Amino acid sequence: MKYVIGVDLGGTQLRAALVTANGTILAHERVRTCIEEGPTAVIARMVGLINHVRAALPANGDLLGIGVGAPGPLNPATGVVYAPPYMPGWHDVHLRDAVAEPTGLPVVIDNDANVAALAEWHFGAGVGTRHMVYVTVSTGIGGGVIIDGQLLLGRLGAAAELGSMILDAQRGRTWEELASGTALGQAAAEAMPNHPTSLLHALASPQQVTAAHVARAATDGDTLAQSLMDREAQFLGMGFASILHIFSPELLLVGGSVVRENPDLLAQAREIAYRRVIADLYRDVPIMPPHLGERAGVLGAAVLILAAHGGRSFTLAPSPPAPLPHGERGLGGEG
Repeated sequence: MKYVIGVDLGGTQLRAALVTANGTILAHERVRTCIEEGPTAVIARMVGLINHVRAALPANGDLLGIGVGAPGPLNPATGVVYAPPYMPGWHDVHLRDAVAEPTGLPVVIDNDANVAALAEWHFGAGVGTRHMVYVTVSTGIGGGVIIDGQLLLGRLGAAAELGSMILDAQRGRTWEELASGTALGQAAAEAMPNHPTSLLHALASPQQVTAAHVARAATDGDTLAQSLMDREAQFLGMGFASILHIFSPELLLVGGSVVRENPDLLAQAREIAYRRVIADLYRDVPIMPPHLGERAGVLGAAVLILAAHGGRSFTLAPSPPAPLPHGERGLGGEG
């Protein structure tokens, strides 16, 4: 039987899984990325994680290789990560070769949002669609676009950097700079000194406040936090409307911690997007959460190596993946 290893390199967590060709996860491990330690330390941690899940390979199993989803921009053809905004020190890092050499396995890499889109398209909410967009809103904002049944890569594999859409022409600020989790935390930090009675002061200092703190205070009825969440919904809705106009997908999936931890936020942003589009045909497009949750990264990375092994026409049966094994180990990472 054929197996692959999928790796999800995130700014906070690093995950790896041993996966069958039909999307069943046999072993799954995760640790903190510790991105501040730089690429050499993170890659060493990644290789260690790969070796952990590789140990679960059945005796007669055929391990095809390793797929890696990493923050972009990057070039899938060369395996080079250019300069991800939230990964200091990652400039022209030859990630593919750095993983292939110590493991002795073929490695394919791609943008993490592309990888999540592939996972949802093959195994999750996007099964059966030909035109689908996946957006993740967390530390940054990323996107993966599937058009006519093909992942949109563009020149040098650098297409679909949706977070880099410029929404503020006066200041040249991008969607990511306005609506990511990082941006939400920064907006709170700037506003807190002028709102000394805000509940946010009981949760964090302006230097430490995060999007999660804003969400918690908004849930508790804090006026400042609620206004910040309204602002977040406005920016997200504007971005969604642009995506609907540009790609005209059948489905727009929105994942990431900012949306996942604030269920009402997506509903509010959806209505804003529908109000801003120019025709009803765009309002027919569902804007909804993905189905796979934290499994999307490793499953999509597995799709990369399976597709590379099977050729460009390779497709996977649209069967849902099995849940994570009972008793999944975290290796010291967060739950």
